[in-house]
Amino acid sequence: MKLLADSPEKVDVERLIHDQVQGDYIYMYPPRQAYYPMDRDWLESLLVSSLASTAGQALNLYVHFPFCKQICGFCNLYSVVSRPDEPFSDYVDLLGHEMQRWARLTKRRSVETIYLGGGTPSILPAAELDRCLTHIEQAFQADRRQVTEVALEVAPDTVDKARLHEFLAVGINRINLGLQTTSESGLHLIGRRHGFSEVSQVIHDAMACGFDNVCIDLIYGLPEQSVSQWQHIVEGVLAFGAPTICAYPLTLRPNTGFAHKTITLDGRDQYRKYEIAREILTAAGYIQETHVRYVIPAKGGYRQKQNHWAGQDVLGVGAGARGYLRDCDYRNGYSIRRRRAALESYYALEQYERWSATSGFYLDHDERMRRRVVLGLLDLDRNEFRAEFGTDVVDVFGEQFSTLQRLELVTVTDDDVSLTHRGRMYRDLLVQMFFSRDVWKRIGDFDYME
Repeated sequence: MKLLADSPEKVDVERLIHDQVQGDYIYMYPPRQAYYPMDRDWLESLLVSSLASTAGQALNLYVHFPFCKQICGFCNLYSVVSRPDEPFSDYVDLLGHEMQRWARLTKRRSVETIYLGGGTPSILPAAELDRCLTHIEQAFQADRRQVTEVALEVAPDTVDKARLHEFLAVGINRINLGLQTTSESGLHLIGRRHGFSEVSQVIHDAMACGFDNVCIDLIYGLPEQSVSQWQHIVEGVLAFGAPTICAYPLTLRPNTGFAHKTITLDGRDQYRKYEIAREILTAAGYIQETHVRYVIPAKGGYRQKQNHWAGQDVLGVGAGARGYLRDCDYRNGYSIRRRRAALESYYALEQYERWSATSGFYLDHDERMRRRVVLGLLDLDRNEFRAEFGTDVVDVFGEQFSTLQRLELVTVTDDDVSLTHRGRMYRDLLVQMFFSRDVWKRIGDFDYME
């Protein structure tokens, strides 16, 4: 990821805002670039102790399906191009084996949210997703019909009305449509093999099917996307009436399709596009839940991400999955240069009932405090922070908060710290002030040739 200075102490937010620098979208702390190889025995001991410390909490499950029809130009998530004879059934069997090992560590804790992500899990038959949910029910204390959120990531060109009804019938109650843009040329530039006209009916069908929540994802900053075109895109998506709309800034990553092209981002245009999305969506009745997510009250939202950013455990299952626990993060392999080899490694390890996690990060007391601030700064409860860490967040990070108050980026009261509207716009800049020196160095030393 793009670091904004030589060290976290030298992050000059005032200058960065003046120069309209766009920071990378940060959805986790520490970022994966700070992970390091972990001995499996040591990792398992960390997992056991961490899970014991949160035994009274419900679990959130993230299940990764690394199969796609094609790799989009902007994507650096772990996925493979699916083959015609891809053994989906075998993969789901191995997910069940991995879940059983987790169940022994978690003592069948209850499950609050399930997210079937990827990749493109919607290319699997509904019957295989049904088997995956059955594995979850058998391994954990879960009844899919009672789980608050059972979400599925959907590429619009992989479904039709009949398949949407099949997904609904197996217990999916939230779908996440990775549309990204309504522009025909924009879809072509990111590598999609369909146009907007081909999938617009799918979105209408998804809205009418009966899902509790439908989310539409968009990206601003794609190649050849003007400010006026972005406004047209947001207005077009607004017409669907989806309960949740996410507007993500494009992040340019090494070893992606875009990395091999001359693509630049104009920070001033990017921040104008952020404002356009916020103005249009809030005027239409959406609430800005985060700096990227807008929801219709009492209808929209993203429960797993809310739980994750509030500090709850997220168990990651499957090839390339990441898990986020109180004391450690872990990752089940990864490569965007040797994609198929990473999947085959997962098959081999799981068949021999060995942990497939290859790297991770141990969070001590200091790193846990930093994670809580980085992820919770939208609205950080000072009393909850004191109860968890035994100290006041404003005392721990006094210099950073003093700067952010002076720049009118945060509001500090006796009970909480929260980002102002201006602070939300620049959130991905200012959170780098709270990174540790160790994480900063690991990110700086990271070799993207993995």
